Formats: sequence, C-alpha cells, structure tokens
Amino acid sequence: MTDIQALSRSLGLAEAEIHRWVELRWLRPGGAPGGWVFQEMDVARVRLIVELRSLELDEEAMPVVLSLLDQLHATRRQLRLLQQAVEETAPEAVSARLRGLLAAED
Repeated sequence: MTDIQALSRSLGLAEAEIHRWVELRWLRPGGAPGGWVFQEMDVARVRLIVELRSLELDEEAMPVVLSLLDQLHATRRQLRLLQQAVEETAPEAVSARLRGLLAAED
C-alpha cells in the first residue's frame, strides 16, 4: 500500500495528474480524498495508463481501453477458476482434454 505522495515520487508523476485520473475514475484508490491508499493493482494500473499515454491514446479512448482490459483480466480470472474446478473434480482424461482445448485457444 502506498499514498499519493509516494506513488507520485516513485513514478515521476505530478500529484495533480493522479488526482485527475481518480476524478476520471481511471483509478479507484481506497480511502477518502487526502488519504487515498493505492494497492499494488493501482500502481500497476498507473503504469499501464502511463504506457497507454506514451502511445498517444487520447482521454476519450482511455476509458474504453481500460474497460476492455478490465474485462479481459476478469475473463482470465474466471477461466483460471474454471480450470481449477475442472482439475479438482473431473477425471484426468476430461481435464487433459479441456487443458488441450484451452491451450489451443491461446
């Protein structure tokens, strides 16, 4: 966990820029304004935003891209949970077949 000052210093960003990203809801730190707490996931998201901006992605496109990436990550988490459930409950032959099918999709 980190606060806005530490986040700003560690990534070389102005605090005002981070505030703006929170206002735009690109970031959703815990706590209240003036006492925000940024988790590791928030720090990774800041790095992602910085990288996307370096690709000259404009402010209108940013929420769309971030939303799509969030959906992608959620889907990957769901697939990992599904894979774990299948491996724990299905006979080995079924598990192996499903792993093969999922690997072919990557």
